[in-house]
Amino acid sequence: MTAAIEIHGADKRFGTLHALKSVDLTVEAGDFFALLGPNGAGKTTLINLLAGLSVPDAGTFKVMGFDVARDYQQARRSLGVVPQELVFDPFFTVRETLEIQSGYFGLKHNDDWIDDILFNLQLADKAHANMRTLSGGMKRRVLIAQALDELPQALPQRHIHAGSGLIQND
Repeated sequence: MTAAIEIHGADKRFGTLHALKSVDLTVEAGDFFALLGPNGAGKTTLINLLAGLSVPDAGTFKVMGFDVARDYQQARRSLGVVPQELVFDPFFTVRETLEIQSGYFGLKHNDDWIDDILFNLQLADKAHANMRTLSGGMKRRVLIAQALDELPQALPQRHIHAGSGLIQND
């Protein structure tokens, strides 16, 4: 079985700061993992390298078997990233935000998928609400929905549940 995420020998420097030193990580398909560490530990750097948003000094990065450097489009399409920051256009509705996100990946006529995402993230009743009217937790859920909207097979998440209200104590 192909691993969802494979990182071998990841190395990244920012001037004299050695942010990542020969990092190896394998996450099997279907597994959940947490990338934890103090501020400045390199978590965001590692995710940016995996997403192809930054160029490594050394190392290989694969998503669902696709090399991020060689097969960027396939790797990126297989990866959904939930950003740490709340990033959205306040003038679009929740549904419009997801439709626009779909367009970035060439996905058309995926209303049923968007409906499923909205339902599963408890956003269905907010589908036609403007983003600027949502609470912080609801905005965080929309970020999760955007990552799922592109049909990723691998989903690294930074602070995915922080403020989303999705964690329940049974």
